Amino acid sequence: MNILFSPRVRTVSSRVIGLILAIILALSFSKWHFQAAFIEHILWFFGWFFVGIGVMGRIWCSLYISGFKNAKLVTDGPYSLCRNPLYLFSYLGGVGIMLITETFIFPIVFTLYFLCYYHFVIRQEEAFLSEKYGTAYSDYIKTIPRFLPSFKNFKEPEFYQVSPKHFRIFLTQVVWFIWVAALVQLFDELRLHGVLPSLFSWF
Repeated sequence: MNILFSPRVRTVSSRVIGLILAIILALSFSKWHFQAAFIEHILWFFGWFFVGIGVMGRIWCSLYISGFKNAKLVTDGPYSLCRNPLYLFSYLGGVGIMLITETFIFPIVFTLYFLCYYHFVIRQEEAFLSEKYGTAYSDYIKTIPRFLPSFKNFKEPEFYQVSPKHFRIFLTQVVWFIWVAALVQLFDELRLHGVLPSLFSWF
């Protein structure tokens, strides 16, 4: 396993990048605020829209993998739409937060980072799952796309066993999307009221 793409490194790097980004966002404003307010409002709306989808999607995923991650091959629910729904919904939530900045540059940079980094993360995890589950995983990847969802093979059981403890832990991870989105919104309000300086501007 390449340690650069391990869960521990992902967590640490995400926090470091998040801190740097928070400082930049606290001191930045959207040029659309003065040049085309309707674009600013559209970006804000779709930002919260995607944050909502990301949060609900991650909760949906966590319902299926709570207590079973790396313990069994989960192929139902969101995992029957694509092989990496947790990353898909994380991306949508992340790009939603970037859209709340009411700029295009931050969502674009985030998308490029996500595609470049998580391409290798997913490849590494696929190698691990292939080695662990063998034929079962080979059959799974033949019908289920890697990232972009397909409803052709969607299936969900009538009942499903869930670990409440693990599900609760996942919920504490999901709520961060809402808190960070609210923080970005708070930065904007503080700048408008002159509490924070506006040192950078972006389209």
